[in-house]
Amino acid sequence: MKIWKRLPASHIFLDQDLADKEALLHFLAGAFFNVGVVKDAETLYQGLRTREETMSTGIGNGLALPHTASAEAAAESLTMVRLDRPMDYGALDRRPVDVVIALVVPAGNRDLHLRLLAALSRICREAGFMDMVRRAPSPEALWQHIRKLEERIPFH
Repeated sequence: MKIWKRLPASHIFLDQDLADKEALLHFLAGAFFNVGVVKDAETLYQGLRTREETMSTGIGNGLALPHTASAEAAAESLTMVRLDRPMDYGALDRRPVDVVIALVVPAGNRDLHLRLLAALSRICREAGFMDMVRRAPSPEALWQHIRKLEERIPFH
């Protein structure tokens, strides 16, 4: 399961100035809407928000992986946001978040949802991945780095 195939450079947003988690979730919903992944940004926002209310998707090391299944989703898709400054996200390690990778999958496809989360987890644990994201000069350069990294990861 290759992340780079579901995360085109047009879905990567670097150095975004977002005030808080609510603004971030609205931004993500709008981004998925703007590229045609969903038909209604507000419905997607509510799905992302409901998931966060269950338990924070801030998993640690400055990373959050918000995700939801939605009847609005035409296909599985990812969006990445690098924040211009870290924000309080209620992460499990209590550290602020500065990198966000959001996942949306069509409702009813739990297996795909879990496989994509596992693939994200694997790539995010790779040595140097977070530093690469934090230093990338452009969405295109970051996308190329992700693609090259995934080509080297066995069983990915």
